Amino acid sequence: MATEPETGASPLRRRGTKTATPRTPPDDATPAIEPSAPPRRLNRRYLAILIVGALGAGLVVGIAAAFATRHTTPTFQSQALLEIDQPHAVAVSVDDGVIAKLSRLRFKYAGLLRTQTMAVPVAQKTSLPLGEVANAIFVAVDPDTLVLSVGARTHNRDDTQKIAAATAQELIDYTRHEQASLKVPATSQLTWTLVTPATPAVKISPTQQRSVLVGLGAFVFVTGGALAFGYLWRRDY
Repeated sequence: MATEPETGASPLRRRGTKTATPRTPPDDATPAIEPSAPPRRLNRRYLAILIVGALGAGLVVGIAAAFATRHTTPTFQSQALLEIDQPHAVAVSVDDGVIAKLSRLRFKYAGLLRTQTMAVPVAQKTSLPLGEVANAIFVAVDPDTLVLSVGARTHNRDDTQKIAAATAQELIDYTRHEQASLKVPATSQLTWTLVTPATPAVKISPTQQRSVLVGLGAFVFVTGGALAFGYLWRRDY
């Protein structure tokens, strides 16, 4: 009777067959350290060219900025000083109440000087456009005295003094006409005394200091920007 072949592999055959098993590294194994890249550095020749170029560009731009600022449209200023007074009331006053009242009244007229109530007559007296006159007038109140500063700022030297002088005179005339229309007794009337007539117009901008500061700022900005850009744009490894 024929015997069926064994289905399992023989011990010899099993012994000759080797099964590959994965090898795991021990827990305390240290990973290999890759060599680090050398530090980046700039080529000395390129660095020298970069510095010289940045300084040259900054110098050119700084000079151009200072020149442009120096030759912008100039602004001129002229001003007159007026003192408010109420001679009779001040003379008979036994306290500082009248002085305090006069000090506060200056703010009333300072506000009027910025309106067309004053600007229109001044424009007519100077034969200048109303808009130019209204934009030119400025007022300053001295907190320690009874003085009011009235002036003008424009881009024309002659017009500046004309507006300042006409504005100061208009304040005197307006106050006089106002009290006459109200029939204020002469002993109670306010007066404005022109203590300093409108000064010759002087240029207040641009100044030499501003031109220097603008040029210096432009030089620093352009030089620093060029150096930073050149450093980031090209490096040697």
